[in-house]
Amino acid sequence: MYINEAAKLSGTTKKAIEYYCQKGLLDPAISENGYKSFSAEDVEKLKKISLLRSLGVSVANIPELVNKGDSLAFGKIIDTQRRDLQRRKEQNDLLKELASSLDWNAVKLKAAAAECRESVIDRLMIAFPGFWGNYLSLHFREFLMNPIETEEQENAYHEICDYLDSVHMEIPDELEDYVDSLNTLDSQEIFLNTRDALSDVIDDPEDWLVNHKEIIERYLKFQDTEEYRNSDGAKLKEVLKRFNQEQGYNSVFIPAMRKLSPAYDEYVLKLQKADQAFSQHYQQ
Repeated sequence: MYINEAAKLSGTTKKAIEYYCQKGLLDPAISENGYKSFSAEDVEKLKKISLLRSLGVSVANIPELVNKGDSLAFGKIIDTQRRDLQRRKEQNDLLKELASSLDWNAVKLKAAAAECRESVIDRLMIAFPGFWGNYLSLHFREFLMNPIETEEQENAYHEICDYLDSVHMEIPDELEDYVDSLNTLDSQEIFLNTRDALSDVIDDPEDWLVNHKEIIERYLKFQDTEEYRNSDGAKLKEVLKRFNQEQGYNSVFIPAMRKLSPAYDEYVLKLQKADQAFSQHYQQ
């Protein structure tokens, strides 16, 4: 069917359909005369897309929900919307108060207090939209879900902000698509599963190393292959390694993060013990 019929059956507009096609949400066949030809499956997908848009889901997040649609994918969107709604309500209440009182200083103090009640990760993601916000969310979210409670934590928070605001990580053009792919919900789920597996390792590293000796040795051999060295993952690892060495990541950022989050500090201590055990078994 052509776009007119697809629009009618799905209850959307032709302009919206064209936009979704441009964004890669739909990939209709092309007829012999060069027009887009939509299938019944395309129409069903359009209905789902329209529903998600009406529920406030961004176009960028729709593919994960339509194509995968598991509870983890929906849960992340729901959690984000919940925090946004809470933040907007607080902002709206303060705006009403400002309109009524015109007391700019008093409202500014309340706005600052509201910010302090937010979780650390929410504050950081507002301060650093884009790469660093995504990076922090992916790697540190579970350790930064609580608000700041002490002066030491507040100082560490500002130290992290100052650090991130002053450094520059240059990602090679050839790796930009790969880095973007790491921000998808699929990649985040893989990372979380890997983090869960790593938790098993650091809880009892000696036992894990003994029981997984064959897997470890296969992986170490794979790291010596041209296939691994030429992979995007290996190239990005080298970029991050140079960044860590040259930009003070390990000497400034990590110590500040450990002060900011007691849970992360405990995690690092376990990780260091696991690394010592690994080094004893596999000297490199």
